[in-house]
Amino acid sequence: MARPLRIEYPGAVYHVTSRGNERKAIFRTNADREAFLAFLGKTVNRFGWSLIAWVLMTNHFHLVIQTPEPNLSRGMHWLNGSYAGWFNHGHKRWGHLFGGRFKAFIIEKDAYFAEVLRYVVLNPVRAKMVEGPEKYRWSSYRATAGLEAPPEWLDTSAALSPFGGVSEAGSANYRTFVAEKMGCEQRLWDQLILGSETWARNMRRVLQSKRRSPEHPRTQRAIGRPKLRHIVRVVAVLAGTKQSEIRRARGGPIRRLIAWIGWNEGLSRLRDIASALGLRSLGHVSNEIRRCQLELTHDPTLVAIAETALIRFQH
Repeated sequence: MARPLRIEYPGAVYHVTSRGNERKAIFRTNADREAFLAFLGKTVNRFGWSLIAWVLMTNHFHLVIQTPEPNLSRGMHWLNGSYAGWFNHGHKRWGHLFGGRFKAFIIEKDAYFAEVLRYVVLNPVRAKMVEGPEKYRWSSYRATAGLEAPPEWLDTSAALSPFGGVSEAGSANYRTFVAEKMGCEQRLWDQLILGSETWARNMRRVLQSKRRSPEHPRTQRAIGRPKLRHIVRVVAVLAGTKQSEIRRARGGPIRRLIAWIGWNEGLSRLRDIASALGLRSLGHVSNEIRRCQLELTHDPTLVAIAETALIRFQH
């Protein structure tokens, strides 16, 4: 079955959810939740997102995100892949952590934004895990409601904009709104679009205008991202090897690291990475990137090269 196309455009607002494979737990301990939030913060900063609301359940999570650039798929791939590698290594397990691709519902901000914010943070209440959202530690509710300091990567300004802005009054209005009901009515069209019928019709036109392809749509590159040739040159110098040796090598952690940096930091396409490194298939590139993600959890030498390279790319 063909994968449904994503609607991605600058400024889009999404309700994103991702579940564990076979609905199994993706968070076993509080340490898992803390690690996921660390990856989430890095994702927000790396891809320039506005993270407006979130909640971590046991076998899934919900996010409300606005993307100034059309890069939702790239960011979610990085987030889920990074956390899955960390989780598998820490719990000594193999295989897929998440059950298929994440789901993303595009939101009509003017009409449904506040309702989605309420829906997300009330998940633990509907699941009868707590009596009220303020008693649940693993959501954005307490920070948005003014009950604790928010992390720097949570956009409380956007979350409180429908309620009077960042102020005591805004937080109080938000608390009142969330307390008004346990759930909310959501109009979901085509299993993709969350909004009024007129707005959904306009979004359908966007979806239908996309050319069908077996590949994911190319995302817009961010200005200033390192080019593959620069990544190869820098990593080769840091690893003390020649660029030609990297391209001729049959696999190896350095070549995998270049593929990983090219995909995550350079936002390069798989086919460009394959061409630059002499890899024969896109599937091989994907496998090398995933393998490097695992290696970065336990290889301090590789981590040191990666961190030094990333610092150089920022200057």
